Amino acid sequence: MKPSPFPPAVRAVIDAAIDDYRLITPPEQQTPAGLTDRIGQYLISSGYAVRPDVTERAR
Repeated sequence: MKPSPFPPAVRAVIDAAIDDYRLITPPEQQTPAGLTDRIGQYLISSGYAVRPDVTERAR
């Protein structure tokens, strides 16, 4: 497994957002946009800044 570019605490918040989204949102209503919104909500509520102006190609 490739190491994450995120600090462990950020990775934990992202993982929690993904898990909660998959558990709470019915499968037929899940979308990539919905998932990214949930991740953003969790990061912001955890005190992290979300900067949509920063783009980096996924590796």
